[in-house]
Amino acid sequence: MPSPLRRTKARVLTLRRSVANALKLTIASSVYVYRWHTTQPDGDSRSHNGQTLTISHPRPLRRAPFPTFDNVHAINRLPLELLAQIFIIGSVADPMLPVTVSHVCRKWRRLALRTPALWRRITLDSRVDMWKERLRRAKACPLDIQLVPWFISYSRKPRIRLLDMATVQWYMHVVMPYIHGWRTLDIVFSDYSPYLWNAALSGCCSSNKAVRAPLLEELVLLYRTNDDTKEFLLFSGYTPRLRRVTLDGIKLTWVPSLFGNLTFLDYAHHGFSRGYCATREVLNMLRVSSRLVELRILFPQKRPLHHYSHSDPLELAPVMLMNLENLHIKAEGEDIPFELAHLVSLFQTPALKQLSLTDVNQWRSTFPSVRPFFYTYSIPETLHTLRAEYGWCDPNVLVPLLPTLPRLQRFISKQWGLPMQILNLR
Repeated sequence: MPSPLRRTKARVLTLRRSVANALKLTIASSVYVYRWHTTQPDGDSRSHNGQTLTISHPRPLRRAPFPTFDNVHAINRLPLELLAQIFIIGSVADPMLPVTVSHVCRKWRRLALRTPALWRRITLDSRVDMWKERLRRAKACPLDIQLVPWFISYSRKPRIRLLDMATVQWYMHVVMPYIHGWRTLDIVFSDYSPYLWNAALSGCCSSNKAVRAPLLEELVLLYRTNDDTKEFLLFSGYTPRLRRVTLDGIKLTWVPSLFGNLTFLDYAHHGFSRGYCATREVLNMLRVSSRLVELRILFPQKRPLHHYSHSDPLELAPVMLMNLENLHIKAEGEDIPFELAHLVSLFQTPALKQLSLTDVNQWRSTFPSVRPFFYTYSIPETLHTLRAEYGWCDPNVLVPLLPTLPRLQRFISKQWGLPMQILNLR
């Protein structure tokens, strides 16, 4: 076989002109340069044979010009506190924003790692190790916990995922040791799977003081297709800072130490009780949460459940909501539910300013029970704004009602096939 090619002579090491010039410049700049100048001797100079010896300063090294203020990007001129606040606001819409900004440059990464509030939002999914690291970076900052059926992947496109009991319990196990630092808890289930509430809330239901949530301010629990009639007592009955609650498809034990300080309640009845029994249950809830400022109430369409409770007609005492200013009454069936009409007839809201009548399904025709509804529900004279949509819009009922409200300033109506109509009365 032929032998491989070999060099017959060794290559001579040579330096290019540019490399040689760079070396000369470096060496020359580090050595003192002696300059001899022929001058006339004077009394202050030291001379030798009529010549004066002058030693000049060393030549400085050539460096890149220092960046001026005009070369700095505009975002780097912002104070660090303002830049960190921008990142925190952006992380509300995109939970992966903290990771993105921490990979832009060293300055942003240092700022992101020193801002615990930037890592407070925990949207649980299969990336458990990443969420554990974010919990560590959040330090003592109150946490926002989310477990929702959709998540934003690395491609920034929302994707729907199916959750089962084992997966939910695995996710919640990550954040349960930090329950004392929860600020918000948002759990949403869209598809049916058995025992989801048991898996999600089992760690929160205990008489032990370790499961209390002293920093919790907002609670969202949504699972419309739930068929579990179990009643849950959360956080050992202690959430002194809880102000906002949104519920749908779950039955909770309504105690004053949990819900006594609420100012906002968006409640959709679970459907395990109907008729007078459902009305009594909601009234007892409102008596506990008598400090409400905004209330949204909905009795969903009747579902074919096998277990629900009835009760005979009862004389129920009215409930007084002294601070209630905004009332949203929602209906999603072909007519106004009996429970809803009976409930509002027992309201006393002396400070009510806004009343919204919402039709979830946006029916083309009006509800058959609109006229009896306004006969049983006495709207307070303090009302400033009245809004009626779709099935609630009956001109024969609403138009004669307007002159009876002396402080009414605006009436808003929305009917099928017509633009929204706004009538300013003041």
